[in-house]
Amino acid sequence: MMMNKLTVLFPALSVSNFRRYWITQWIALLGFWLQMTAQQWLVYEMTDSAVLLGLVSAAQFTPSFLFSIGAGLVIDRYSRRKILVVTQFCYILQALALSFLLWSGHASYGWILFLAFFLGSIDAVDMPTRLAFMPELVGGEKLRSAVSLNSANFNIARMIGPAMAAVLMSHMDYGWLFFLNAVSLLPILYMYSVMKVAELPHTSKGNAWEEMKDGLRYARNSRTISGSLLCMAVVSTLILNFGTYGPLFADRVLHQGLTGFGAVLTAIGVGSLAGGLFSATGKGRPDSRVLFYSALLSGFSLMAVSFVSFYWAALFLFALLGLFSIIFMINCNTSIQMASPPSYHGRVMSLYTFVFLGTAPFGSLLVSSAMEIMGTSEGMMAAGAIAAASIFLIGILYRMHRRNG
Repeated sequence: MMMNKLTVLFPALSVSNFRRYWITQWIALLGFWLQMTAQQWLVYEMTDSAVLLGLVSAAQFTPSFLFSIGAGLVIDRYSRRKILVVTQFCYILQALALSFLLWSGHASYGWILFLAFFLGSIDAVDMPTRLAFMPELVGGEKLRSAVSLNSANFNIARMIGPAMAAVLMSHMDYGWLFFLNAVSLLPILYMYSVMKVAELPHTSKGNAWEEMKDGLRYARNSRTISGSLLCMAVVSTLILNFGTYGPLFADRVLHQGLTGFGAVLTAIGVGSLAGGLFSATGKGRPDSRVLFYSALLSGFSLMAVSFVSFYWAALFLFALLGLFSIIFMINCNTSIQMASPPSYHGRVMSLYTFVFLGTAPFGSLLVSSAMEIMGTSEGMMAAGAIAAASIFLIGILYRMHRRNG
């Protein structure tokens, strides 16, 4: 009875394969947040530098800039499920490498930088593959619900993971948190290995360069895809750098240290969870106005939080930032997927990954440098203001183009 009610409210849960994926993904995401929180705080302790902390984020996201578009061609040619088996195995190796470096006493900033780049290289293949795999799991009608539930999953883990990490880091070595991340990936690795899905059509193995250009041409000629990608570039570059400005804001403005950093991430997670669950009840094609307004409000929220030093007021504003950001990302992701045919999913979602993660290195360095030069709050205010102005301009250009046909 309860399951029937849930499947009516959240249509994607009616698909048994998606339910198994959703549960095992939540476990893996919990491990991911343990590792990310531990890594960010470890680097901050090692360096006490916003720029060096931003450089780790840059190293993690640079591979998406370098490799994700090429990965799209592979995704459209081969089994997405099998590619995901390989990427989960690589994630386990990366987490174990960090654990053993810490336990052996050989961990250094240079090793963390290298393994962040390795993690980003896996992400450059894994993320677009997972996005392109969603229609194979749930079909087009339930895609928006699936994307929203995945976002809710991510943010449930973001609420719990940093708080768990803060407690665990007070009682055990950092290496154990990376090891726990490796263990958390085993269920989803097994799930991908045994899952049976009806695979959507793949492209023929013709001229690779021509197929890549064809995918880029298709995205450029689609007003929905190109407009959504422009907005994503702005939001990803200037707003979604939570791991860059979170530790500094918690320590230098709120004066709450590690506990404050965990609370900031949890507040963002609470807001994002609310937005994800709200979006998960929807069906069909998203409204482009929601996409633009939520991106604009994300910029305003970052500006607002930069003016606040009171702990609870800041957490409330970070929750609003999480709410508007996730509504934007869900609508952006779903709009792009629904605007592209199955044979283009890999290449188009790789382009989405290129924009979403590939712009992050520049954003991390830009925002962290601004915070070092201008001050923590002033740098965040500038990032939010530039983001809001850019989204407003894109919205005007989008409407003019639409009127002109």
